[in-house]
Amino acid sequence: MDLTAFVFLAPFAFLALVLWIATRTARRHREQAQGQLTADAAARVWTFENGTEGLFDLQRWSGHTDGHHWTAEYRRGRHRKSSGPTRTHRLRWWTEGFGGPTTPILLIGVPRGKELPALQLTEGEGLLATMAQKAAGFALDKALDAHFGEDAGRQIDARALRMVEGVGLPGFLPMAVDIAQARYWLDQPAHRQALLAQVDDAASAFSNEQDRPWVLLLGRRLMLAQPVAVRSTADLDRLVRAGAALAEAFR
Repeated sequence: MDLTAFVFLAPFAFLALVLWIATRTARRHREQAQGQLTADAAARVWTFENGTEGLFDLQRWSGHTDGHHWTAEYRRGRHRKSSGPTRTHRLRWWTEGFGGPTTPILLIGVPRGKELPALQLTEGEGLLATMAQKAAGFALDKALDAHFGEDAGRQIDARALRMVEGVGLPGFLPMAVDIAQARYWLDQPAHRQALLAQVDDAASAFSNEQDRPWVLLLGRRLMLAQPVAVRSTADLDRLVRAGAALAEAFR
């Protein structure tokens, strides 16, 4: 190889070497992280498995906490946009067997002081209001699928959900199909106190003002969902402890 060819090819060879090292390093870090998650789960007597589902990396745990059997899933997806690759993070947790309301109740986690939506539309405000309501219902339907999974989303008609006004629940925007039942359920001292305690507890996932978990009461299932990354078992444990505390108060 003459000098000219060497000078021309050297940058490409160097770039390939850097990419190879970066790929190997990233793979080693992922393997170490997976090994740590497996060890942490075993230490807590949880089950742990990981794999892929479509465009998502999937991790799943199950275990018992304070007498409640639960399952948790963390989905991490990678998508490409014109601005570059982006990641989506979806963490959901659920338990079953508690005495929930007969119709769905959704608590959308929001920063304290933002409990009222920016725009409230009532029925009978004309064509534009009707179109806006339909658009909002469609967006909420997609959000329910993203947060709680398509199986749960299929069981809820997002267009039937209405704001539950007058409950004064800091950190949450409550919605329900049966407004009277939801107001009665949320006004129960044990339920209300449990939710407020989680918001005020710095160790709880619910203390996250920007990404406060959503809560879905669906039949005998209690579900929590939060769009955050799980980098260690401690990140998951914050949601597990919060979910078990709510399940205990809601039973």
